[in-house]
Amino acid sequence: MFKINHFANSFITIQSENSTLACDPWIGETSDNGWYSYPIKSSKDINNKVFDADFVYISHLHCDHLDFKTLKKFKNRNLIFIIKKFSNGILKKRLQNNTGKKILELEPFKKVKINKDFSVSIIPQIISNSSDLPDNINYDLDTSIVIQSNKTKEVFYNNVDMPINLAILKKINNFVKKIFKRKIDIFCYPLGAACEFPQCFLNLNRAREQKKLVKNSLNDLKKYLSYLKPKVFFPAGGTYAIYGKFHKLNKYIAQPSFPQIKSAISHLNTKVYNIIGGGYINFMNSNCAVKETNINIANSFDKSFVSHIKNKKYYYEKKEIINLNLLDNIFDKAKLNYFRVLAMKKGINTKWDIYFNIFKKYELNKQCQIDEKKSQFLKRYQLSNHNSSLSKVHKLECYLEYSLFKSLLSGRFPWNTSLTGSTIMYKRTPNIFNVDQQFSLNFLRA
Repeated sequence: MFKINHFANSFITIQSENSTLACDPWIGETSDNGWYSYPIKSSKDINNKVFDADFVYISHLHCDHLDFKTLKKFKNRNLIFIIKKFSNGILKKRLQNNTGKKILELEPFKKVKINKDFSVSIIPQIISNSSDLPDNINYDLDTSIVIQSNKTKEVFYNNVDMPINLAILKKINNFVKKIFKRKIDIFCYPLGAACEFPQCFLNLNRAREQKKLVKNSLNDLKKYLSYLKPKVFFPAGGTYAIYGKFHKLNKYIAQPSFPQIKSAISHLNTKVYNIIGGGYINFMNSNCAVKETNINIANSFDKSFVSHIKNKKYYYEKKEIINLNLLDNIFDKAKLNYFRVLAMKKGINTKWDIYFNIFKKYELNKQCQIDEKKSQFLKRYQLSNHNSSLSKVHKLECYLEYSLFKSLLSGRFPWNTSLTGSTIMYKRTPNIFNVDQQFSLNFLRA
């Protein structure tokens, strides 16, 4: 028996008769990118029973999945965190330092009975992106989770936002059938693009790219559901809003509406439900009692929500004296470390140029381009390490504010979440996602 509640993004709870497992709790603004939970504004919008959970699964380090201000709301003294056993141990250390609770580290692809109600298995990240693009950095970050009811044996697979393709899904499904002795009954998966593309790209037709991404996402979903044939599917993940002065970019977030989802898979036997932001599915012996919502996961937010988020300050904004000599020194140290890591540890011979256009402050105009009249440009920095005779070099222009750039170079904030978090604008030539190029910036630290 499962009762699955959805709140915002990947924040869901799974309840049995006696216990509750929460996944990736996050409410409000994030700590190191420009996202705000949608449609849940605060913990007051959530039933207090949620915070009595027995277990909390944290899929990965991103701030919309690991949010300590939300974790502080959990009241159970015997709360246990469930995470993958990562080789770098960072997730475990952060949980230990900030919560003091018990942590259950699980080896991937191992079935573990966590109590009399649930058995679980952590699925590790196998590919870095869902588009089969080449990746030499192999950034081990994401996970997903299989949850089984020990009583009814029903299986729920929560993909979170781990990158998958059909081949990976087949591997996961074969594992579930072999180890859990049951096919996947309930499947949730995020649709669209929970990242900076296309809304943060200044030299693209963002509306056209948005439409293309939505179409591709729905096509992937059709393939996955045609293969898995679960009894129930619901979309979860990627339901966020951009807060602060860049909130105008929300209209370009590539998220399909629920009617689009339902229409795309109407020919399949899988039941699809919209429980975004407060609905639930009560699943037992293949029977469902459902409370659906009418909340759209696409990018049109009501006026009250926009009013709530549009004037909020970003995580990096602070009163600071501009010191370009200091920034030069920090960048030079970070640049040396960047190329040392790429050459010595990763063996990557870069074939790209990355430029950082630094502003004291910048604003977006009505066309969501940088407003030159209201923006103060400071300096441009460059990363380049390739043979100048190369004809095909990937070029990435990054536009960001002084305080954020300095904080990223100093290691105060992680590049990984800021790059995808809609506080940095971009131009890229050609319009191709170069995985190594973007992931490599995680090593640009002094």
